[in-house]
Amino acid sequence: MNSIWNKNLKLFEQRFPALAPILSLKEYDFSRDDCEIKIQAAKNGQTTALVKGLPLHSKYDPLREAESYLSKIDENKTEAIIFFSFGLGYAPLLAARKFLNKGKDCPAIILIEKDKHYLEAALSVLDFEEVFKYEKLLFIIDAEEKDAESLLPHFNKENAFIYSVPSQKEHAKEYFSNLESFLEKNTKKEEINNATLEKFAHLWLRNSLKNIHWLYECDGVKKYFGLGADLPFTILAAGPSLKKILPFLKEIKERSVVIAVDTSLHACLKAGVEPDFIIIMDPQYYCARHLDFLSSPSSILICENAVYPSVFNFKCREKVLCTSMFPSGQYFERKIGIKGILKAGGSVTTSAWDFARACGAKEIYIAGMDLGYPGKETHVRGSQFEEKIHCLSNRFSTAEKDNITSLLSAGKILDKDYEGNDLITDEKMSVFRWWFEKAAESGNLDGQKTYSLTKESLFIKNIEFQNLNYFLSKPSIIDKKNNFFSKAEQLSEKKQKDYCSREQFKEIYLSFENNLKELKSLGTEALALVKKAENNKGNIYEINQALGQIDSKIINSSAKDAASLVFPTAKQLEKLLADVDKNSPMASIQSSRIIYGQLLKAVNEYLQLLERYRKLNIS
Repeated sequence: MNSIWNKNLKLFEQRFPALAPILSLKEYDFSRDDCEIKIQAAKNGQTTALVKGLPLHSKYDPLREAESYLSKIDENKTEAIIFFSFGLGYAPLLAARKFLNKGKDCPAIILIEKDKHYLEAALSVLDFEEVFKYEKLLFIIDAEEKDAESLLPHFNKENAFIYSVPSQKEHAKEYFSNLESFLEKNTKKEEINNATLEKFAHLWLRNSLKNIHWLYECDGVKKYFGLGADLPFTILAAGPSLKKILPFLKEIKERSVVIAVDTSLHACLKAGVEPDFIIIMDPQYYCARHLDFLSSPSSILICENAVYPSVFNFKCREKVLCTSMFPSGQYFERKIGIKGILKAGGSVTTSAWDFARACGAKEIYIAGMDLGYPGKETHVRGSQFEEKIHCLSNRFSTAEKDNITSLLSAGKILDKDYEGNDLITDEKMSVFRWWFEKAAESGNLDGQKTYSLTKESLFIKNIEFQNLNYFLSKPSIIDKKNNFFSKAEQLSEKKQKDYCSREQFKEIYLSFENNLKELKSLGTEALALVKKAENNKGNIYEINQALGQIDSKIINSSAKDAASLVFPTAKQLEKLLADVDKNSPMASIQSSRIIYGQLLKAVNEYLQLLERYRKLNIS
């Protein structure tokens, strides 16, 4: 064994004691006739290599080549450097050397290699000591795609630098291509989330604070969790293909628990069937309109605390809440009790699926989740969306014209349905497809299968098409469903002796308000110090120390997370700070003025709304 290999192996075993035995690493034997990797010297004397005649590194200067790749890193935005293979390891060594002394601000280094023999080759040639000393270091070796993805959920092409050299990843080209697609989807998801937050944050805040008393008055959706293991669940989305299912809806309800998303409710009721559950999550006014002039006395409405307030006027059997996605609701839930988490994938149908899964359903059927435009239609006839279009139609703006506008406005893509026929879809829907592929795959591992009852829908990997006739051959489960609802009612939090009282809720409300007032006081104090520094009326060093102490108190404030909802996103803040001269000795003070100003703006918005809705919530 050579000394470099011995040293690297020892360091690897010390740093990753659980990983080393699993990998059973062995020194790479470059002398074998059948080995893929051949070592040779570059023009400058450094070691380089060929794989099937293809050079892994520069034939002239491998180290400088690596420097060139890493010079593209934007240190202000990069939270991780992700290596899709790394050849003999010049680039990881340089990255570790470059960021080793950055402390907590250093980006993570993530080394991904599908074939452990390539890692063995690298550890046999170059000294990796600086890499193993790096604090934020992760090896993903010999991992399946889904396992690698599970370790990268928070990274995308915006916050990570992707080191991807074609020759170095050629041996596992498809594997790395799929991981790159995963990060691309994460990027799109992050962009959608940020754009949505920027657009709707103030609406979410108003809604959630106006509706805050419902957190006390409504049960949580978690009372149903785990009770439906022997029940099929059917989710009704509002795609055009739902029309083929509606005539059989009564029989479907006898054989499964039916969940209708808000957009499909009108069509369900028009077909003469009240679903078991209705789910609405979007806080926008126009989504609340899906329930306009409707009632479903036997249905249970599932919603989020921040939905448009008129949703709570809907006449139904009961309203239950899922855990709030927003900080103000989460603050109150920590005091009152958690309502039950439902994952959101950008579409109400994702939340409906997650509810079915949380209930323990072994079979989940989906109808009308087309994620495309079969027959060049956008929604099922009779949905509230469709009805609205017809009400607004006139000679100059017809329903057909509006439908075509929808088809042409979202970046049209041609894909396939479950029969292999062409289906028009778009980029946004591809994100939903990706969510369902991953979610259904996870469900399959837990024995929870998902099926599509509509073959006209976009084909989704891990979700099989199931013929409706097969489904209708199932026995009636009405008695089992009654038992399901009866058990859930026994678990009602509101009926428990230790449930939050009205007086306790009032105390929580006032405590939340006081915490925000304390945060406002800290922000005001900090802003006064900043102005003092800008006017040269104090020692900058002492002022920065005082600001540091205030920052520590803000970080520990129980209300800071609530304020984050209407605090600028990273991109918005970047724009606000764009005019700050980073080379100026006053740069940190100028930046602080902007940040504290935005904090006070956010806190004041909260306090004004809490005062406005005080009577509604706690009188």
